[in-house]
Amino acid sequence: MGGRSLKVGQITNTIPAKRQQNIMEYLSVNRSITIKEAASLCQVSEATARRDLDDLSVQGLLERTHGGAVLEKGTALEMVHAEKMKVMIPEKTRIAKEAAKLIKNGCSIFLDSGTTTLLLAGLLSPFKNLTVVTHNLDIAYHIKLDKSSSLIVTGGIRRDDYGVLIGSIAEELVNKLRVDLAFLGADAVIPGSGVYNSNFLEIGIKRSIIHCGESRILLADHTKFKQRALTKVCDIEEFDMVITDQGLDEETAGLLKEGPLKLICV
Repeated sequence: MGGRSLKVGQITNTIPAKRQQNIMEYLSVNRSITIKEAASLCQVSEATARRDLDDLSVQGLLERTHGGAVLEKGTALEMVHAEKMKVMIPEKTRIAKEAAKLIKNGCSIFLDSGTTTLLLAGLLSPFKNLTVVTHNLDIAYHIKLDKSSSLIVTGGIRRDDYGVLIGSIAEELVNKLRVDLAFLGADAVIPGSGVYNSNFLEIGIKRSIIHCGESRILLADHTKFKQRALTKVCDIEEFDMVITDQGLDEETAGLLKEGPLKLICV
């Protein structure tokens, strides 16, 4: 077998999906990227980086510019589910695993819509006698539970491309519930200001979820603390705990620790 062997890093760089995930993660924080930056980030040629940006543009995940690309995400623009599943997955997985440590056999929990809560749902099968409530159709479809556990789906009006149920039907059910643990996500978190969402449509159901939880846990990777979003859901003090990743900057961590909530960085 006389051919030249490839190192692990070289093998990784030959996988377009992995390179494109790295580019989307970079854009989620920096908003723009040049071809040269993409090539350096993925350790590939500029020609390969250009093709990756073109592919992502065809998928509608970014806008190509002369010499690079931009992620046009204003306060009223939110990523659809397919986009969210491409970014910060290692960080979100660690957050989900940490959140799972809070769950005990016999707990009742609410899982908000989001990538991290979907990852958390995938960790629930070992638990016994859980009652899991969600308004997210992806979670409802993919979750695997022990036979002793049960799943409640709220009902409501489906938001296309987001797999989430909203409206008065969903809110009416949630308002009648009281669960041990409510796990929520957010589009933006601004210490001293609050927790924000990119649209008005989900505000009502999110507020209902917060109010139904005995303990309320916010699951948000560090990029959410660098974002802006359109509509305030609640004050951050309404949560008992925030679980994020170690990419959170020291200044933001210090601001969160000044309040009554518990901060966990994993």
